[in-house]
Amino acid sequence: MEPFEQDELTDRELDRILAEWKSPEAPARLRAALFPEESASPWSRFWNISFRVPLPVACGLILLLTLFFWRWSGFPPVRTDRPVVVSNPSELQPVKEIRPRIIRRQDVQN
Repeated sequence: MEPFEQDELTDRELDRILAEWKSPEAPARLRAALFPEESASPWSRFWNISFRVPLPVACGLILLLTLFFWRWSGFPPVRTDRPVVVSNPSELQPVKEIRPRIIRRQDVQN
């Protein structure tokens, strides 16, 4: 029986055809695209260095650097005082004496 006489081939016929089949050679430009030749300059290899950092590690580093620069940049600290809540506005009285407090630096007792 000749191959391809029927519309469907048996497994044996397919195995025989597959054993005889030879794949075509890859074009030369494909090898050049996948494996470029080393450049003559050592600096080009230096600038092509890369490494992977997991996303949680990168986010943590960014957060730590942000906190570090915010803390030591000279901005005043965030106040944690809660505002006074007055339930009856008639209880409010004018200030009798104003005593301003000058804060020169954060690390000095005033």
